[in-house]
Amino acid sequence: MKRFLLWAGVVIGASTIGVLLFLIFSTCVFGNHVYALATCTEPETCERCGETRGEPLGHVYTEATCTEPSVCLRCGEHHADALGHEWLPVTCTEPEICARCGTTQGEPLGHKMTDATYQAPATCTRCGHTEGEPLTPALAEYTINELTVGEPVPYTTASIADHAVDVTGTAEITDYRVIDGDEIFPAREGYEWHVATIRLVFSGEDAQQNGAQSAYTFGDYYILDDSISGHADENGMRTFAADWYGMRVKCWQKTGETVENDWYGQELRFTWEEGVLVPKGYDGVLLILFNFRQAEDATRLYLPASDVLDEEALVFRMK
Repeated sequence: MKRFLLWAGVVIGASTIGVLLFLIFSTCVFGNHVYALATCTEPETCERCGETRGEPLGHVYTEATCTEPSVCLRCGEHHADALGHEWLPVTCTEPEICARCGTTQGEPLGHKMTDATYQAPATCTRCGHTEGEPLTPALAEYTINELTVGEPVPYTTASIADHAVDVTGTAEITDYRVIDGDEIFPAREGYEWHVATIRLVFSGEDAQQNGAQSAYTFGDYYILDDSISGHADENGMRTFAADWYGMRVKCWQKTGETVENDWYGQELRFTWEEGVLVPKGYDGVLLILFNFRQAEDATRLYLPASDVLDEEALVFRMK
């Protein structure tokens, strides 16, 4: 009997120990949870009973780039698509460049250069880059007497009675203006009038005996030898050509109001307006006063500028 009871006690004790071991290592009865690591979306969770503690970690997203999406660094979850490249336009010197990442594609366009003109050096029509210098104007080869507004200077021309006799007086540009147009000088879209008032005064004995004959023509600062047509249309307009940024453009000249044209006491005076209609901004028209003897007679006025331009001629640049 004693032996039986001993075995029974052993069995009961072993069972109790087994139950305790089971409860300890296989259940959470004594609080011995086995927690799985927290994830982005789940807190730490007991693998046995499902009890949780703490908070989920939360996602840690990368920044999306031009070529890579935004993903979680912990779990790899997709958050946003790749941005794609933001291409800046190709230029003369740079290929297409992504404004975000600096990646390039293609090749630069290269400059598209014009020829140099009298007004501008060789210039890229795409970006405005320039190379070299403008062409040298024809007038640069000449020594000229340049007129300044409001400053009279000596002017010599042939007399009316005898072309072999010189008469000396003064010449002055008394006024100069740039206008769109008025009742005398009609407006034209894209053009402007450059109007100079010329005043010649003769008072010497030669002038009193023989009179004086003015002579003037027009030229181009850049090419010089284009002169104004001697024939005016019914509106008094004479055509001429000008060189403007490498293009030949049609322009017009018109004689305006005559203010003085007679003897006033002891002075023979001529005062009148001359206007030229040119593209807006054009600065190349030359008004040239020369000795009437070079014209020989009135039918040869408006001679080519290169024929009359010498050290005695007076030049006013209508710019």
